[in-house]
Amino acid sequence: MSSVFPRTLSRNVSGWLSAALLAFAVSAPAGAADVEDAMKRIARDGHARVLLRMKADIGLSNWTPTQPAGRQRAAVAAALENTQPALRRARIANLKTFSTLPLVAATVTREQLLELVSAPEVEQVYLVQRERKQQDVPALYRSRETIQLATSVPSIDVLDAWAKGYDGTGYSVAVIDDGFNLNHPMLRGKNVGDACFSPTYETAKSNCPSGQTPQIGTGAASNCPVGRCNHGTGVASIAIGNDGANYGVARGAKLVPIDVFSTETSVAECAPEAAPCELTDSLAVLDALNYINENAAALKIAAVNLSFGGVARDGYCDDDPRKGVIDMLRQKGIAVAAAASNEGLTGKISPPACISSAIGVGATNDGTTVATFSNFAATLDVMAPGVSIQAAAGSGVGLSTTNGTSAAAPHVAGAWAVMRSAFPQASFDQLETALKQTGLPVTRVGSGVSLPKIQVMSAINRLQGRDRRVFNNMVSSSAPALGQSFLRFFNNSTASGTVTVTLRDSSSGVVVGTWTSPVIPPQASPQIAVETIEREASPVSAQLPVRGVRTYFNIDVTSPFRGYMQHVLWARAGGVFANLSSCASGFADDASVLLNVHASTNSSYGSRIRIVNTGANPDVAQLSFYNPVSGAEIAQWTSPQIAPGASLEVTADDLEAQIGALRLSGDTLLQYNVRLSNLSGYLQHVVENSAVGALVDMSSKCDLGVASN
Repeated sequence: MSSVFPRTLSRNVSGWLSAALLAFAVSAPAGAADVEDAMKRIARDGHARVLLRMKADIGLSNWTPTQPAGRQRAAVAAALENTQPALRRARIANLKTFSTLPLVAATVTREQLLELVSAPEVEQVYLVQRERKQQDVPALYRSRETIQLATSVPSIDVLDAWAKGYDGTGYSVAVIDDGFNLNHPMLRGKNVGDACFSPTYETAKSNCPSGQTPQIGTGAASNCPVGRCNHGTGVASIAIGNDGANYGVARGAKLVPIDVFSTETSVAECAPEAAPCELTDSLAVLDALNYINENAAALKIAAVNLSFGGVARDGYCDDDPRKGVIDMLRQKGIAVAAAASNEGLTGKISPPACISSAIGVGATNDGTTVATFSNFAATLDVMAPGVSIQAAAGSGVGLSTTNGTSAAAPHVAGAWAVMRSAFPQASFDQLETALKQTGLPVTRVGSGVSLPKIQVMSAINRLQGRDRRVFNNMVSSSAPALGQSFLRFFNNSTASGTVTVTLRDSSSGVVVGTWTSPVIPPQASPQIAVETIEREASPVSAQLPVRGVRTYFNIDVTSPFRGYMQHVLWARAGGVFANLSSCASGFADDASVLLNVHASTNSSYGSRIRIVNTGANPDVAQLSFYNPVSGAEIAQWTSPQIAPGASLEVTADDLEAQIGALRLSGDTLLQYNVRLSNLSGYLQHVVENSAVGALVDMSSKCDLGVASN
């Protein structure tokens, strides 16, 4: 992020600045852009605050973010000793060091900077960059959004996780922000490990209650005069809030509140905001991240939230000095969720979200629409709700509504704590992969990028293997006397896709083959014989033939789209058609969709649809009929009025007699898919097995296991 550099001043110093840059251009370390920005800052202010990355691969003392803390300390100590001659030559005073990071911070003049950038002991120079809170977005953007209130937490599929006892209990979320009003009922009693790293320098005053930084201890992050603490309080409540009626995502988790924002009086630094304003910088955030890293185990930190940023950039920004400590946190299994920023840009996001080891977060509404204000790029990792989010007010009383990627990031930090409470031993990569692979795909028109909006319980199901939908004892072609098994896969999304079936030997569980379906359009549900799947499946080994050697298969099914599946059996000898679907996580709760209802041409297995009105008033039912192969809508039908608590039964013959389009389709189709709308109630599908005079319920279906695109 380049500092503000007035044109008049630029002209005055351009001569010596060009000469200075030329002097070190050949020998300067990586990060020349930061060096140039530092020179501009010195030209304006007479000095600049910089971070130096020391050469830390001296002999056996090679620093890496993945090594134990003891080895890191040894490597940092060796690097500091090696760098001392350069620091003495530059006459650096008031040096700031980090015990486990090969970085030092200092305030330097032009001469000191030139000395340091030419020193072989210094690998990189970083200007300490100013950063801003991702404030509530301008009305220009906000007015375009559909208002969604108090629905963001359910929209990320977390309520079912709470119901199963996964709510972040036993863990904490560190929120690095401005102050926190811990007297708000959503945050009261939740704080642990309070800290303040709000810096003081010439034009900025620390907001630590003591006036000194750092300040560690209860109340350190709670300097909340009127008008302050709105941002931090709201962000924290989204992540972990709980007052018994209003809940954040990880409602059982604790909060590690860390204040890093100072009161800035410089008009140039505050612009385009009016001075005084609140800003932080990369050094204060680095201090906070380092504190989190060193206290992660003691405070049981699962995730970190960063809802601020600098100037948006193309691509990753792994030249950011904070990457090392974010890498270290990642190695500990801790996610750093960072807001993408709110300029409405496509292809660019702000630091620190653009650091590749952070989890960059963009904003959606409570559905799957990217917020117009959200930055959106391939360098983002996930999306989460950020439109009209009701969160704790900084005053300590009630809720306020906010919009922005600032509100999206804590949804992800909280989600990580929920997942960590479900899987204490899972690796970072396991949790991240599950969260990304089970998200709802969202895109911005023209971006060419699709990103997942997080779905927490779906991710937990993925990690538990429950998204791998399993059917047992499909009858193989080797046992025709037992009947013929069929599978149905219903696409309940708006995009076509294929499902993948893994076939296992039912007695040993050994995988013997895989099969990919033809393309399944939306609203379609092809009925496929298991013997067809056997014939077309790719064997995993010549020693494990798919066909001809087993009576039953067990199968796993994954899909890129949401939908349903059924296992049905036709017992030839008895003339019985039956639904054998069984679901490890319970039947799908969508009773408004019926799969593969038999047309009148299936006279031996006539279908009946039962429509039940569970509402309080008489009403009619609207039924839509779809071709199960193409997904195309065939016809619609409105029922007679159904009394409350009553049901109406209609047969395929009845429907085709009343609906011309359905009657014509019935000449060529054996089945229809049916969807109910506009009625408080549900559908039941029963089939009459005429050969034996029995009715069989065919309604039950299982959710498909959704995998990443």
